[in-house]
Amino acid sequence: MNLRRTIVELIDKNDGKWTWYQLERGLTGVGLGGRSDAVATLSDLVQEGALSEQTDPRYMHPIYRITEKGKLLMAQLTTESADPKSFE
Repeated sequence: MNLRRTIVELIDKNDGKWTWYQLERGLTGVGLGGRSDAVATLSDLVQEGALSEQTDPRYMHPIYRITEKGKLLMAQLTTESADPKSFE
């Protein structure tokens, strides 16, 4: 299972509602919880412009939103995972 794709998919489904904590719980629900690289991957996606961090006074931590670049990345990652050649 691709961690980057899963993070982008989960953020897309819960756009503007999740902090890293809810994301970690979502990753646990799909069998990717507790990975030490999840926060680093999340940070990379923000740096790349696929996700944005926003402050919300209701939460101590930033919430995450998918960007247009993130939607394009998700489409690209989905296409790659559907391509049998990507598993060679």
